[in-house]
Amino acid sequence: MKKLLFILLTFLLLIVLAFLSYDIDFSNKFVVAGRMERLVALILVSISISYSTVVFQTISANKILTPSLMGYEYLYVFSQVLLLLIFGGNSLFFRSKELSFIFASSIMIVYSLVLYRVFFKRNKKNVYFILLIGLVLGIFFNTSTQFLQMIINPNEFGYIQGAMFSSLSRISIKTISIAIVTILIVIIYLSRFFKFLDILVLGREYSMGLGVDYDKIARNQLIAISVLIAVSTALIGPITFIGVFISNISYRLTNTYLHHRTITVAFFITAMFMLAAQFVIEHILNYRHSLGVLINLAGGLYFILLILRTLRTKK
Repeated sequence: MKKLLFILLTFLLLIVLAFLSYDIDFSNKFVVAGRMERLVALILVSISISYSTVVFQTISANKILTPSLMGYEYLYVFSQVLLLLIFGGNSLFFRSKELSFIFASSIMIVYSLVLYRVFFKRNKKNVYFILLIGLVLGIFFNTSTQFLQMIINPNEFGYIQGAMFSSLSRISIKTISIAIVTILIVIIYLSRFFKFLDILVLGREYSMGLGVDYDKIARNQLIAISVLIAVSTALIGPITFIGVFISNISYRLTNTYLHHRTITVAFFITAMFMLAAQFVIEHILNYRHSLGVLINLAGGLYFILLILRTLRTKK
């Protein structure tokens, strides 16, 4: 495991070095600061996605479901549109990044708890049913967002586009600061539950038999996952398929049930993948495509292969 972490850390540092130093004039403070901001943002997103995906799959008891596939990111965008529709674009409640983030996170927390109570506890063995529900909910939130766009003030349409297609080139120090503080709070909040994650893999019945309050821990984890996905979506917008991509590669590399190892490897893979994708967008594609498009293309192809392989195994 130490050898694997050393290799991953080495590759990550090389990618970071290339990302920061390739084709840059270090005397231009604006360009240097911009790259540093994008680097920090991608590291924060990597932390959010790696933790939320691995733990979400533990709670849902399968390795195909991810928060993105269950409609979390589209719910975040939908909540932003709803906020704009109710209060208007000039209201303090909408213009304040802190208040709008809290509003969206609150809706996502409620959504998580409903998912857990209605689907995960009752239909845990029916993976494809839950996956279908998640895809339907994602389509519903996305379609509802598009519908609400048609009835809002045209002058406020730009705010919604910014939420739907968040770009690292438009990211602000304030947004990054909010993300850093939020992730630190979530880490402190989760620290007392982290030791129970390896037991949750056994399932609800076995975990409770060992004296672990499964429902309480699962609810707290889902609350944290909701906030982390809100952070990720606020920074770079919806990215549907990256979770299933990085989690399954991490499981193959670690081959263990220990979460601290799986999550650590998942973080390294996510950070390398996203930094490499952003490097390609900036220096090869010249910003003709967004980060989400490139990642969804690679992740979507992997997701299709994963589904086909699962079906072939069952036969």
